[in-house]
Amino acid sequence: MSISRLAAACAARATIKTARGASLELPVEPGNSKLTSGKSPWNGAVIAAGTVGIPNTIRAGCARHMLTARAADGGYVEAAHAVRGVAYACRGCGAPVILHAGRIRPWHFQHRPDAACAFGSRMSEAHLNAQRTLAAALRARGVHVELEAWLPSLDGDRRIDVLAHPAEHTDRRVAIEVQQIDITVEAISARTSSYRTQGVAPLWLRLADFARFDPAGVLAATGEVWIERYAARSWERWWHDQVGALWFYDLSAARLWRGRFVQAFGWREGSEFYEAGGMFQSYPGGYHPVTRWVGLALEGPYTADALRLARGRIQPAGGALSAWFVPPDGTISPWPIRRELRTELRGNYLQDVCELEQCVERRWLPAEIAEVDGPWRLSGTSERRQLAHSRQSSAGPNPPRQTAPPG
Repeated sequence: MSISRLAAACAARATIKTARGASLELPVEPGNSKLTSGKSPWNGAVIAAGTVGIPNTIRAGCARHMLTARAADGGYVEAAHAVRGVAYACRGCGAPVILHAGRIRPWHFQHRPDAACAFGSRMSEAHLNAQRTLAAALRARGVHVELEAWLPSLDGDRRIDVLAHPAEHTDRRVAIEVQQIDITVEAISARTSSYRTQGVAPLWLRLADFARFDPAGVLAATGEVWIERYAARSWERWWHDQVGALWFYDLSAARLWRGRFVQAFGWREGSEFYEAGGMFQSYPGGYHPVTRWVGLALEGPYTADALRLARGRIQPAGGALSAWFVPPDGTISPWPIRRELRTELRGNYLQDVCELEQCVERRWLPAEIAEVDGPWRLSGTSERRQLAHSRQSSAGPNPPRQTAPPG
C-alpha cells in the first residue's frame, strides 16, 4: 500500500450519534461502509446480554452470538433444541439467522455478516456456557426459564441473560445477569433500577477465571478460601454493598462461589515538611484504608444444581427488590448477613500492625489461616475446614495473620 493510500485509510472515519446524543468517531475500512471490528472504545458500554446507549449501526459487520431465535410459527426456540436446515429469524429485527451447531462451541445463532442489529451481542463462549448451565439447573427444579428475555423498561429495552420464575407465579421474576466485562456504576445502577421498576428482582453474577487467583490460604474456622488482594471493580463493590455478598461463576470449572469483601489497608510512610508560610507539618506513617483492592473470602464451590434461587427486599439496599442464590445448608434470607471478618489496626501511636480477625462463637479472634493444599477450586468448604483443623491439631495453631510495616 502506498503512503497516500495508507494515510487515506487512517483518516477515514465515520461519525455517528449514540442514544444519549454523544458523537463518536469510528474508523471505516476504505471502500467499505461497514465499521471495522475491534476493541470497543466505549469503556464497558456493552453490558452482558445487551447494550446501553449504543445504536444498531455500531455492531454492523461484527460477529453476534445468540442462544435463542424465532421459529417460523413465531415461537421461541433455543439453539440447543434447534434443527439443522430449518429457517429461523432474529427475535429483535426479524432477519434470518444462521444456526451454528458444531461439536466444540455451544450451539448458537448468528446474524449474517451484513446485518445491522443490536440484539445479538459479542459474548464469549464462557458466557454462553454459563447461561446454559444456569438455565438447565433451574429447569431441573421446575423453574420456568427464558434465555435472552426481552424486557421493555422505562429507559429502553433490555435483554436479560436468564429470566426465571416459578412455573405458576409469573409475578416472581428474577433476572440473572452474567457479567464478565467492566461496566460503570451508573450503568449497572440504571439497569438494576429498571428491572426493579418492572417488578423483576436482579441478581448480578461475576464471571471470572479462578485459575488466575492466587489464594493466601484457607480460613481455618470456616474453610473459606482467603485472597488478600482482589482488585474489585466498582460495579462489584456497588452490588456487594447492595446485598452483602457477590456471587462468582468460575468459568473454567463451572462452579459458583459466594464472595464477601473485607476492607483492605496499605502502608503509608510518614512525612515531614514546611509549608509555604514556614509552618512545620508532620504526618505519621501507618496503615490506611485503600481502594485499589479488597480482601476476599470465598465460600464454595457449588454446582448450579445444588443452589436454590430466592428473591425479596434487602434492607441494605433500602428495602429494594433483589435476588440471590441459597447454598444447600443456607437459609432463604441473606440479611442480616453476619459480619464474620474484619481488619483491625493495632498500635499505640502508629497503627503499625494490621490484623485480620474472625468472629467465632460471637467472639472476635485473630484469624488463623492454613495453607492451601491440592485442587482448592474443586474441594468443598467443609472439606477444607476439616483439613485445616487436622493440621492444627497435629502441628498446633498457626500464628494470627499480621502484616507488619515494610522494611
